[in-house]
Amino acid sequence: MSDNAFSPGEALADDEIRVTLLGTGTPFPRRGQACAGVFVEAGREKFLLDCGPGVPQNFTSLETPFTAVDKVFVTHHHVDHIGGLDHFWIGGWTYGRRTPLKVWGPPGTADIVDGLRRIYAWDIETRLDALPPGGHEVTCVEFDRDGVIYDSFDQGGVRITAFKVVHTEPQNTYGMKIEYGERVFVFSGDTKKCDALIEHAAGCDLLIHEAFPPAELYAEKSNRPIEIAKKISEIYHTSPREVGEVFAATRPRLGVIYHMYNNNDVVGPALDQIREGYRGAVEIGYDLMVINVGKEVTTRPAIHDDKPWPVGRTA
Repeated sequence: MSDNAFSPGEALADDEIRVTLLGTGTPFPRRGQACAGVFVEAGREKFLLDCGPGVPQNFTSLETPFTAVDKVFVTHHHVDHIGGLDHFWIGGWTYGRRTPLKVWGPPGTADIVDGLRRIYAWDIETRLDALPPGGHEVTCVEFDRDGVIYDSFDQGGVRITAFKVVHTEPQNTYGMKIEYGERVFVFSGDTKKCDALIEHAAGCDLLIHEAFPPAELYAEKSNRPIEIAKKISEIYHTSPREVGEVFAATRPRLGVIYHMYNNNDVVGPALDQIREGYRGAVEIGYDLMVINVGKEVTTRPAIHDDKPWPVGRTA
């Protein structure tokens, strides 16, 4: 870990991607660990990958204005990956965003967005006399196959490629590959070890891959039967041992684990399993970990304010 913490507003080098983990947890609500969400900055582009419960609060603690972010790319529809969309959308409008929130996601995303519009129709109506229109709108783009879903690469921006991974039936979950200049960052979403992810992540700079705790430890901590713990940890998700195999196959400059109960008594056994098959650079992710992907790949905690005031508009 770098000796220097990340300060909000810090400049980003032209050849860097900055990745901030806004949430590294699971569906279990925990005040100390938000659900899934990643904030990505590259050149002029700023966007989220997933937006689970707790993610909007961690976003505002970075003191980034909502006017800077109007795009969210959703990997799948489990609540821990989309349960913060409503707050990010409406909260972002109430504190600065004057353009529609744009949401990309797999089939079914449009139904979710339509549902949010209906749920919050009264909320929006009551605010229109005090807030400019525009930010109260939300749009949706669905994708249903592997391929590029967003591309500003030739204009100095990013190329985002979605690829189907293996999670739960019916299968409707995607990983994301982000390319910016010579830098490549891959986010697994939720997945088992699978060929598609290994193919897209081969040789990348940063691979953020999900993992559940070792099944025996998870059964003990969650009071679940071992059969259920194994199904969750090893069939619906990736075990730490298998994540080590994925890292060994892809050889990222840095591998980071998210979707882990990252308690002190879990991290050690998880790392032990990873190290059975992988000796490269790896870290267990935590909320507000900042990763700079440039000539070097560094990690550090963000300086943050738990009670921030809204930040003004960007230029």
